[in-house]
Amino acid sequence: MKCSQYWMGILSIASSISPLGGAVAADTLFNDVTVFDGTGKQPFVADVLVKDGKIATIAKQIQATTDAEVIEAKNFTLMPGLIDVHTHWTASRAEISTAMLTHGITTVTDYHSSPDSYAAKREWHKSLISPHVLYAARIAPPGGHGADWADEKMTRLVASKEEAKAVLEYLDQYQPDFIKVFADGWRYGNPEENTDISLDAFEGIVEQAKIRHLPVVTHTVTVDGGIKAAKAGVTAIVHAMQDEKADARLVELMKQKAVYYAPTLAVYEPRPEKVKKLNPEKLAQTNERQGFSKYNLGLLHDAGIKLGLGTDSGISKTPFGESSVRELELLVDFGISPAEALVAGTKGSAEIIGVDQVTGTIEVGKRADLLLIEGKPWKQISDIRNLKAVWVDGKPVVKDGALVGQQGPSVPPAIKIGAVIDDFEQGALTSLASVRKTNIDYGFPRSTILMQPKLKSVTESNHVLDVMVALENKNAPYAQLVFPLTPGGFVPVDASRYTGVSFSVNGNARNYTVVLDSYNGKSKATLEAISGWQTIVVPFSKFEGDWDKTSLTAVSIEVDGKAEEQYWIELDNVKFTE
Repeated sequence: MKCSQYWMGILSIASSISPLGGAVAADTLFNDVTVFDGTGKQPFVADVLVKDGKIATIAKQIQATTDAEVIEAKNFTLMPGLIDVHTHWTASRAEISTAMLTHGITTVTDYHSSPDSYAAKREWHKSLISPHVLYAARIAPPGGHGADWADEKMTRLVASKEEAKAVLEYLDQYQPDFIKVFADGWRYGNPEENTDISLDAFEGIVEQAKIRHLPVVTHTVTVDGGIKAAKAGVTAIVHAMQDEKADARLVELMKQKAVYYAPTLAVYEPRPEKVKKLNPEKLAQTNERQGFSKYNLGLLHDAGIKLGLGTDSGISKTPFGESSVRELELLVDFGISPAEALVAGTKGSAEIIGVDQVTGTIEVGKRADLLLIEGKPWKQISDIRNLKAVWVDGKPVVKDGALVGQQGPSVPPAIKIGAVIDDFEQGALTSLASVRKTNIDYGFPRSTILMQPKLKSVTESNHVLDVMVALENKNAPYAQLVFPLTPGGFVPVDASRYTGVSFSVNGNARNYTVVLDSYNGKSKATLEAISGWQTIVVPFSKFEGDWDKTSLTAVSIEVDGKAEEQYWIELDNVKFTE
């Protein structure tokens, strides 16, 4: 037995951490610690033994094994790690992981990844000091919020039960952890509104998700939308409903269907840096919405609706990690007790995303995702900021606000690939086994691209990509075909042995822009074409802008044209040149 005071215990554990956080979880005994277990019970003093990354024993007194690290934790609080059910990973995954862990978030969601990137990202997180990450498959109605950027490889479109079935079957191959539905088109009082999802489509999504035991959470920001979401039977509404005061209709439906509520107060908080740019009318709208948010949270809480913790971090400059802690404080400011807020941020959130059998409370058999805190956060919520140490799966990952060990690099190491990017002989996939994508102008109405491999001619057996482009009537419309160089375009490619890019093309477009995306920037080269089939070669020396051919992620081909113009293209043999 290695017996030590709190600080020495943490320091001795730190020696087992590898540079990338690959620690072997040592047995750890917390002596005489005050346990806030997240179940709703009153805190109690006990010994807690962690063994093989899980809670092994909770008792008044536990005899330590000879190889256990003993942490004398009298006057400290041990509680479950926080869980944020609504985040968008819009920055480096290493950076976000660090921010989350150093604020006590040990399980987090990702609403900002295309399904074809899940596998690569899941693998990459094994090399980081990371919280547990669960991936949400995005679904929206045509014309709905969430479908106004990227393409349908990012956000699948559903307008009926039949489409819901087809979309969930498509998503099966990527194994999402849960479903996010962009249900409401209301844009917070702004004139432009998007399409709301129909009840038929909503119910179809929930039915298909239940077959697969997948939770369904929803972007719902209106009271009428909340009624529709509850009728559909979603797991949770993960935004504040803030267009009006709710009434008994919503309350009764949410109680009947056991719908959770995670109001993401942090993203809506009128912080000084946000409101200083608002005119008086917009500021009044913001304050009115906040008033509705507070009223509706109180109404639902008083009716016994279970709560969760979500922030929308990564959107509207809502910071990672800090926002999750701030969300707890805002819940309390809006009338929730500190203890109830902590339960929402642990047990409630675990139940929303379907991991309550393995984490979210301090109970025997569950993961040792733990926080050691100086103070009593169940009485004074700001004490949650007195975070002394964090464990994930029983491994120490944070001490005094800093990672224990060296975080991994911002991006995965680049790999080398063959010259052929896409010869269109693999059906829906490129020659690199990635999914072809499109990149079109943001916001509705949007330009459109239709593409499908076809035989080059009735007398030839090789395939080309048949493409139709319709540029929308808007300022600076654009439409790109995107060829990710690895699945999801997450792992970069080292193309330093190549000299450029080439492709064969036929069509009525006369100007093209080739775009190289890399982790270090984007570069473009514009060129002209002639009638009939031709092979276009673009040397790397022609590309302008900051980019790095040792960290390429995608090659795109953009049709240059004007609003309301339409083009047809046949494309073949996209490749690097040597």
